[in-house]
Amino acid sequence: MIERTLAWMRRFGYVTTSTEEAAARAAQFGELGALTYPHGDPEGAVLAAQLMVWLFLQDDRFSELAPAQGRIEDLADHILWSQRVLHGGTEAVPEPYLEALIDLRTRLVRMAVDAEQVERFADGFNRYLGAVAAEAIYRARGITPSLGQYVRLRESTILMRGMCFVVIELADDCYLPGPIWAAREVRRCEQAAARAIAYTHDILSGMRELYWPGHTNLITVLADHFHCPLDEALRRAVYMYEDQMRRFDRLARPLLESGDARLARYVRGMGAWIRGNLDWSMNCGRYHVTSPRPPDNLPSLFGT
Repeated sequence: MIERTLAWMRRFGYVTTSTEEAAARAAQFGELGALTYPHGDPEGAVLAAQLMVWLFLQDDRFSELAPAQGRIEDLADHILWSQRVLHGGTEAVPEPYLEALIDLRTRLVRMAVDAEQVERFADGFNRYLGAVAAEAIYRARGITPSLGQYVRLRESTILMRGMCFVVIELADDCYLPGPIWAAREVRRCEQAAARAIAYTHDILSGMRELYWPGHTNLITVLADHFHCPLDEALRRAVYMYEDQMRRFDRLARPLLESGDARLARYVRGMGAWIRGNLDWSMNCGRYHVTSPRPPDNLPSLFGT
């Protein structure tokens, strides 16, 4: 899986030099796919790993770099082209990131049991792209979103229900018919899983992101909201993660005991995603900070 993911990255120009290959290996994207999809068809895990590459690296290039360089129009163009690809556009695209997205969508369509799964994927991806645009506006204006705004933003940018959990259905052969997939108790369980995964990311990537002026992370949002030092904000973020894990465990139990084998596999897949993401985030090179202390000029108190 690791070598297949690296080969895919070379194919679409993500890796062109030995330095870039070393960075890709340190990021362990292939391991992420293996850890988060440990059951079922390995093709689903490979697809997921490559989707993660696309999301992480387009986030670096478009969602973060374009606003930082004052070229938010580059992000706008990227979003519009991505939406075109997601809805089956077939004309030539202007750059390799979009060619990679065409490849991913084509393979997902081929693996899907039902056309509804493809629509779930496209709809979730559109929600993600809309949240990316909102986040870019905050960054471009130097605005820290409120805690409520950030929670809603993060549920979309983490892209669980509309992408990662759709791949669970593909990889674990557990397609959920619309009435089951849309059921309130399933949606609430998915929301708890998505929040736990998002908060894990923010906690473990927070120290790296605190070095970036204007970057928004759950820790900085909490510091601004409660007018508190970063160490207290970090403790609050950990409490939020633990709260969502308790909620997920409570909501998952009746679904696992419902007697529906497909639904049980789906819920177990969400649990595997939570654990796999935690293990990957703890060990990958992407979030490593050599000296885990913020620079002297980093404010210790936000919102004052």
